[in-house]
Amino acid sequence: MKIDDLLLLAQVHKAGSLSAASRLMDLPKATLSRRLTALETSVGARLFVPGASRMTLTELGEQLAERAARHDDDIAETRQWLASREATPQGRLRVSVPAEFAMLVLAESFSRFVRRYPKVELEIDTTPRRVDLFNEPYDVAVRMGPVDEPDLIARQYMLLERGLYASPIYLQARPAPQTPADLAEHDFVVLTQGKGMYRTLLSGKQTAEVQLRGPLEANSIGLVLSLTRAGGGIGSFPFGMVAADVEAGTLVPVLPDWRYEPLPVHLLTASRRLMPAKTRAFIDHLFETVPEWAKGALLSLPTKSLAPPRQHV
Repeated sequence: MKIDDLLLLAQVHKAGSLSAASRLMDLPKATLSRRLTALETSVGARLFVPGASRMTLTELGEQLAERAARHDDDIAETRQWLASREATPQGRLRVSVPAEFAMLVLAESFSRFVRRYPKVELEIDTTPRRVDLFNEPYDVAVRMGPVDEPDLIARQYMLLERGLYASPIYLQARPAPQTPADLAEHDFVVLTQGKGMYRTLLSGKQTAEVQLRGPLEANSIGLVLSLTRAGGGIGSFPFGMVAADVEAGTLVPVLPDWRYEPLPVHLLTASRRLMPAKTRAFIDHLFETVPEWAKGALLSLPTKSLAPPRQHV
């Protein structure tokens, strides 16, 4: 017995005749008749009174049609429910994001999102590993730096313009550097991941390579920021992470004409197709609430052919 044929029986019974059901369902009358005959065969009993002047169901046919109609109503209600879910963002939304980026940059946007969409439960996962969007229950991943996973859909979300900052406490004890070469005489508060590495500073077409070294090291950008505020040395941060400190005077820019190459931030999803309303609303919301400081970046970066020989500091 085919479920579709049972639902056809309900529709024919509701319409009152094969001709009316054929017009309503845009299905040939012969096809309807053939499928209803197949249903009778599979049931093993007559569903229609033979020889009647108009379509008349037997007692079994009436009972079967009524039961099928209830299922048809349930299916219609389910379709409406699905359409409603598509129209209204709701349900649990799981997002993977670096911990300190969530805390220092995205916390306000996340809070505004759940106020805007109260039926969405936003779960923020700050695990440091790269989650598997295809095989783990994550809807969106926020990823810093270049994306090297071609099977994922990546949307560039921000460009983080990074510079050097120090506290007035530190600069009272050490003369502020005037050129990148002067940085060799200064201490950095070093993020462990960049320990001992050279970082390229840019100013127009000029470049300078600066080695990150100093007596203070931490594997948390949040702790590096706190140590820099406390006078531990010069720190390297995206401007948005320290904008409030600069405004308050707890940090000041060092070599403000020099910047690191902007760091891209991407939003990753497994697919654009069949994206739930909650996921689409979340991504749209993040783009709508990008801070002004994150919308711009260095407009032109030097190429190897244009750049003068690099300085090593």
